Amino acid sequence: MNSLCRAYLLVLSAYHLFTGVVSMFFPDFAMKFYKWFYSCEPPEREDLFLILKPWGALAAFAGIAGLYAAGDPFRYRGVVLGLILLLSFRIYYRIAFARGLQQHASIPSGRNLLNAGMIALGILIMGSWYLLAAP
Repeated sequence: MNSLCRAYLLVLSAYHLFTGVVSMFFPDFAMKFYKWFYSCEPPEREDLFLILKPWGALAAFAGIAGLYAAGDPFRYRGVVLGLILLLSFRIYYRIAFARGLQQHASIPSGRNLLNAGMIALGILIMGSWYLLAAP
């Protein structure tokens, strides 16, 4: 379980670092990535680019913190718990605002549920590790 948690933390951290950097410095590329990965295509680009900057900075922070946790989840179990909370909020957002995401960002409901399921898998992996392996 420890290896699975570490592997997931590495993947999640790499994703956050990648999306953080591209959101902060390459918003056009970020939008192409989000369209491919999430099927997200919101209409208001200029306003969204302004939002991508702090979002990217936060994502990069989560990625770096996650890398520390991947290296030693026991030592950084508070980071693991924080990432579980972050992912839980993301699932809530995807479910509670599914209609708005479909209407304003053109995210199909099936794709939204698929992404929520991927996030739930991460919560299951890290949550199981936290409950079973952490002291």
